Amino acid sequence: MRISVQYSTMIVKNLDESAAFYRDVLGFSEGYHVDLPAARITIMESPGGACVELIESEMFPVGLYSVGTDVDDLDEVLRALREKGCKPLGEIVSTTVGRQVFIQDPNGVRICLIEHSEEYRKKYM
Repeated sequence: MRISVQYSTMIVKNLDESAAFYRDVLGFSEGYHVDLPAARITIMESPGGACVELIESEMFPVGLYSVGTDVDDLDEVLRALREKGCKPLGEIVSTTVGRQVFIQDPNGVRICLIEHSEEYRKKYM
């Protein structure tokens, strides 16, 4: 079972302003941008490799939304986590980058377990 942290997801008021802060003040670069019907998303890459996912959406309150991870085999990871008493917060869902499900740590922080598609891996990882 492999789980590696890839990024923190933050809901922001103004995506352009937030992306400019991470780019111009902190020295991050834009990894990619996606416009969806209910959200605008930009991945900002730090010089060390970790990323911040910025989402502008009125569907969620501003602030830390989740910690995003990458897993090789989502079904295997969920089986192992269930054996340790960890239950997913919902069902596995398909996304534009693969398949994902959320779990929660003891403090209520959401952790997104993502099995990225091969296409995504080749292009961005």
